Amino acid sequence: MSRARGERDRVFVTLGTLQYGFLAGSNSRPHRAALGHTAFTNQVGVVFGANSPKPNRARKEISAVNIVSSFFDPGRRASLVADDWVISGGGRRRGLARTPRSRSVFVDMGTYNYAWNLTTEEHQHMEVLGIEFASGTTPSLVLGFNSQSRHAPLGRLAGASFRRLSDPIEQWSMQPKPLAGQLPTRLASYQRIPNVVAAG
Repeated sequence: MSRARGERDRVFVTLGTLQYGFLAGSNSRPHRAALGHTAFTNQVGVVFGANSPKPNRARKEISAVNIVSSFFDPGRRASLVADDWVISGGGRRRGLARTPRSRSVFVDMGTYNYAWNLTTEEHQHMEVLGIEFASGTTPSLVLGFNSQSRHAPLGRLAGASFRRLSDPIEQWSMQPKPLAGQLPTRLASYQRIPNVVAAG
């Protein structure tokens, strides 16, 4: 038995306050409603490729040559199980770093908190960029996404420009210059952008 392959569509499901985007196989198209997929048409705030959290997957053998396997909306779990879909995986969260060299931090992205690891040397820039330390009680943490459907202007801080990238990652990002003492590539909170621009 093999899984049917073909074109893939950009869709998303909702995990709490996170709209989790991914590429769904064409053979799942007849089952989009059952899986809770929403077609991505440039809605604001949809995040693609997050490493954590991830939705669970549903799998069903439609025929000997067509096996559908895809992420699904948590609200559809009961109906999928009742329709003989097999549920597996997903739902796990990556641990946070707290070492002498780095700690997990986050910025507020509106409906979720984007997290990554920041080296000790870079902590001095946290306040002006609106970066906070992450903990086990920080809600809606998202780690390692590929893109997000939102856009923003350019700016500068301490001689380093920052921008919201559209490819491969859309986020606030510091773009470093090859000079000593300037800011490294890091993120800035949306709420701090006016302050960052004013400081540039």
